[in-house]
Amino acid sequence: MKSIPQSSILGLGCDNPSTFAHIKEGDIVVDLGSGAGIDVFIAANIVKEKGKVIGVDITDAMLDKVRKNPEIHGYHNVEFRKGDIEEKIPVDDNSVDIVISNCVINLTEDKVNTFKEIHRILKPNGEGRLIISDVVTSKDVEKLSINEANWCGCIDGALTKDNYLDSIRKAGFTNIEILDEKLYMELEEDEEGQEKRQISSISIRAVKE
Repeated sequence: MKSIPQSSILGLGCDNPSTFAHIKEGDIVVDLGSGAGIDVFIAANIVKEKGKVIGVDITDAMLDKVRKNPEIHGYHNVEFRKGDIEEKIPVDDNSVDIVISNCVINLTEDKVNTFKEIHRILKPNGEGRLIISDVVTSKDVEKLSINEANWCGCIDGALTKDNYLDSIRKAGFTNIEILDEKLYMELEEDEEGQEKRQISSISIRAVKE
C-alpha cells in the first residue's frame, strides 16, 4: 500500500481482486469502476512498463481527481477512461488479458450485459479472464422494495450467488470458480419474523474460451 499514491486509498471495496488475479509483467489489465485508482496502481506496479492498466469509471469528478496521479507519481503505464460498463466499455475487442473489478458490478442494472461487455474486450482462447470481487445477497429484493440509499450502498442491487453466477454464464464465460466468500453484513428486516438478509463478499474467476 505504501508503494501506490495515497490519495487512491479510500477504504472502499469488498476484497482485493489483484490478490487472486495472478497478474504478471506485460499484462494488459482493465479495472471497471476504478474510482480513486487503488486497484489500478496496485496492478500497474506488477505489469510494469511492458504492460498497461486502464481504469474505467463513469464519474467525471472522480476521473478529474485521479487523472492527475499517473503523471505526478510517474506511472507511464496507466490510463483512465470514462465509460458506462453496462453499455460500452471503452476498450477494443479481444485486447485485454485480465479484467478486475471491486464491488462495482452490483451497482449495475443489467448485469448480463455488463458481463457481455467484459467478455467482448478479453482475449479469446483461454487467454482472457475476469477476476472480480463483489457482493451477493441471500435473497432477492423485490423491485418495489428497493431503497435508493441501499442500492448506492452496494446492498439492494446485489443478486443472489446463483443468479450472479448465472449472469456470468449467460455472457459466455466458462470455468467459473469461486475463489473466496465471506459474510459482509447482516441486515435487520422491516417486518418482524422475517429471515435476516445476509450480504456476502465473493471473489470469482472466469475464463473466455
